[in-house]
Amino acid sequence: MKHYLLSYSKKRQYLLFCGDLLVLLLAIFVSYALRIFINSHDLSLDQLAAKLSPWLILVVLPHIMSLYLLDLYNLNRLILRFRSSVMVVFSVGLAGLIIGSIFFFLPKYVFGRQVLLIHLIVSSFFLVVWRILFHELVSIKETAKRLAFIGSADNFDIFCRAMNEIDKKSLKVNSAYFLSGSESENCPPRNGVTVYYSLEQILNSRNFDILVFDVLGKKIGDEEIRSIMEEKYKQKGVFDIPSFITSLSGRIPLDLIDGYWLLSREGLQGYVSRPYVRVKRLLDIICSGILLFIFLPVFLFLGIALKIDSRGAVIFSQQRIGRDRRPFNCLKFRTMVDDAEQASGPTWSSEDDPRITRVGKLLRKSRLDELPQLWNILKGDISFIGPRPIRKHFADQLSSIIPFYELRFSVQPGLSGWAQVNHDYAGSVDGQKQKFEYELFYIQNMSLFLDVLTIVKTVKSVFYMQGK
Repeated sequence: MKHYLLSYSKKRQYLLFCGDLLVLLLAIFVSYALRIFINSHDLSLDQLAAKLSPWLILVVLPHIMSLYLLDLYNLNRLILRFRSSVMVVFSVGLAGLIIGSIFFFLPKYVFGRQVLLIHLIVSSFFLVVWRILFHELVSIKETAKRLAFIGSADNFDIFCRAMNEIDKKSLKVNSAYFLSGSESENCPPRNGVTVYYSLEQILNSRNFDILVFDVLGKKIGDEEIRSIMEEKYKQKGVFDIPSFITSLSGRIPLDLIDGYWLLSREGLQGYVSRPYVRVKRLLDIICSGILLFIFLPVFLFLGIALKIDSRGAVIFSQQRIGRDRRPFNCLKFRTMVDDAEQASGPTWSSEDDPRITRVGKLLRKSRLDELPQLWNILKGDISFIGPRPIRKHFADQLSSIIPFYELRFSVQPGLSGWAQVNHDYAGSVDGQKQKFEYELFYIQNMSLFLDVLTIVKTVKSVFYMQGK
């Protein structure tokens, strides 16, 4: 988890985030300064200091939230300067609506309309300028990190495909040494990749910044391991391939690990912190109870809409399996036609499944179909965050195909999960395998921090109507 949070791309996002915070705070004080000067034609530090208040967080947070919801911490968006600048201004407008709504209900602290108007103009200008400067600074200093690969030729191809999916700009595979000499000789040439025929050759070349090594296939000898480890003291990054991919993507690549690798990973030995479990359960009870009360009118409205749209029950109950494969009845608003599986039996649902009703499609997009599972959370069948509960038919099928799949039943399932917010729709075995790679990462790194991060990402997916 630490390596994932401190990966190269994440550090740049943190820098952008910290810059946004400073710029927004500066915009607040510049706005107050302009307001005071316009009214009194006089300005002092004492007047500005008097405006310092903890309530200022209610001005900053809506800005950060709107920037995140509009995907403006995606560094790839900075490349398109004009579009990015327009989106930043739009995010400031969205934040302004939220700030105005908040202070409407807080009469004791008034961020006046005139100050708010000035603040929206100033913060728009400051954020756009800061983000253009950030892009220029990052572009000037950014050079692709050179990766050296040590392992089998087959796993090299898998590794390159994974890296191409993860990062196409800041990391570049430019050298390789295949553990078997015959593999190196028979290996077809690869564009931009230098193939070396001994470990000594590739290490002496100094043609790399990061060295990654295979944990599968032919095992690396003790003397080779010593030579590789010495690179750490020469200011080179040294990682095993699964850990390196995990640190960049937040998933554990099943094709590049074995049981020994899993056994050696902290967090995958089956022990979960008791304080974490107890606090999580307490929060589940409190939050699900409050949300059930708040969403009661929504339940009634959606029930009427479902009845008008199609024949069948409003609430759909389906048996799923949870922790330790215990069965329970999972509740959802019905999104398919009545008796959708009567003829076909259990089948994967697809994104454009013809069995989904008109109202059901909207419910899936907004994830409102999951609301009845608040009752499952209150009962303790599931938690807010965890691997999604699955039907026994599919669990048995996937367990026989996907290595280590049973590990997902060692933890409490959830209403949303790390796999749901990081992976597209999975209507096939391959898709489920990729989702399980994210679930493995969650199982290894379970914590309240990761749960909160997943909730934030879930809110973003709901905002973009990305539910399936």
